[in-house]
Amino acid sequence: MSKKTVLGFLAKAAEDEQLQEKLQTVTGSEELTHLGQAEGFEFSSENVEEVLTELKHQPGFFRVLAEAVLEIFAPSHDDYPVTGVQPFTGDPKR
Repeated sequence: MSKKTVLGFLAKAAEDEQLQEKLQTVTGSEELTHLGQAEGFEFSSENVEEVLTELKHQPGFFRVLAEAVLEIFAPSHDDYPVTGVQPFTGDPKR
């Protein structure tokens, strides 16, 4: 039951921008547990560790995790060029 609660909390976090901002300050499973409780989800830090261990063993987990991390921590309106070089906006005569 508690593993489902952890997954439910993570699913909510994936859709809630304010919750994503709060998650950026979390540094461990204890803090994640407290944040989950504040959002109405009851689970323990052991439940968090259990879920993460199970997820690590699923095929493609790290690809999906990397995509999720990029989505959460990337700027919401990333307009950088594909090459990573910013266009020149200064005075070319200087």
